[in-house]
Amino acid sequence: MAEIFPSFIKPQAQAQDSSFNWFSSSSSSDSNNNNDNSLNSSSYHDDDKNRNVGLAIALYIFVFVFIVVALIVSKKLVKIVRHTEVMIIERFGKYHRTLNPGLHFLVPFIDSPRLIHWRYLDLAVGAKKVQVMIQDTDRIDMREHVITFGRQHVITKDTVQINIDALMYIQIADAKAAVYSVQNLPDSIELLAQTTLRNIIATLSLDDTFSSREHINSQLKEQTIKEAERWGVTITRVEVMSIRPPKDIKQAMEMQIQKDREKRSAILHAEGEKESLIVKSKGLAAKVVLSSESDKTVSIQNAKGFAESKRLKSQADAEVIKLVRNGINNKDVSATGYLISSKYLDQLSTIPTDETTLYLLPETSFNFANNLVNPPPSLLSKKND
Repeated sequence: MAEIFPSFIKPQAQAQDSSFNWFSSSSSSDSNNNNDNSLNSSSYHDDDKNRNVGLAIALYIFVFVFIVVALIVSKKLVKIVRHTEVMIIERFGKYHRTLNPGLHFLVPFIDSPRLIHWRYLDLAVGAKKVQVMIQDTDRIDMREHVITFGRQHVITKDTVQINIDALMYIQIADAKAAVYSVQNLPDSIELLAQTTLRNIIATLSLDDTFSSREHINSQLKEQTIKEAERWGVTITRVEVMSIRPPKDIKQAMEMQIQKDREKRSAILHAEGEKESLIVKSKGLAAKVVLSSESDKTVSIQNAKGFAESKRLKSQADAEVIKLVRNGINNKDVSATGYLISSKYLDQLSTIPTDETTLYLLPETSFNFANNLVNPPPSLLSKKND
């Protein structure tokens, strides 16, 4: 370059170089200032963004806290009581009012529901055993409840130890009395029923205990209903489920029952035979009576027929005698002798039979018969006289 360009050009080139160097330096300083301004602006925007994020988080936290507080206050403020339930409300620990089914508003942190200790039976479908559930609740169920006593060990009047299972059906009539009159209502009713049941069984023998379940139920209800009413409870029904005697007494009772069954079977069999004999005897008696009546009727008819035949024969004989008398009236022959001779001749026809016994009479008998048929004239003359 020095050899090509002349020398007077060099200072100008140097001046240009220097001016170029100044421009370059000023340009670099401006670029540095612009960079600083851009950095300051970006940092300002970052701070603003962080500030907005913090405000959003704080707002979310405030809304969440507000919702939680509102839920708590609404739970304390609003109470919904379902049908068949009531709620006891206390104000500063003192009874204030009883809430019936519906929507109710309370004073937060001043009014509070009264918690009660309750026990009920879990009668789940398909469960093999009934479970007793215990819970603390602020709602009182006004429906009918079942209280089980479990197996009670009692002693009868004849000093036999037995176990009895019983149930009691109750219904709360006064919720305030049920909460404030007794500390634990289910346990108190159970203990009352147990004590009363022992007293009742102590007045009955073992046989009476088995045969008097209805009496036990009525007595248990009658003796516990007044005390239960004082607690605001109505006893609707009491049921004795089972009575279990000791094993040895149970075996003896089963043997006695078997003997009683056999005895009843024998009695029924004997009564059946007795009834059968009575029926047969009545049948035979009726048969004999009918036979007697029949024989009597036959005999009467035979007698009537025989009498009628005798009458007719007598009439015939009378006619014969009359005719004979008329025929022999002028002769020395009596009608009586004629008839006797006729009978004699009739009987002679029956003598020569195998079953006839023949008796030989002396000759004088024939003379006597001849005299009867033909009497001597002396007798006839006396008769005429």
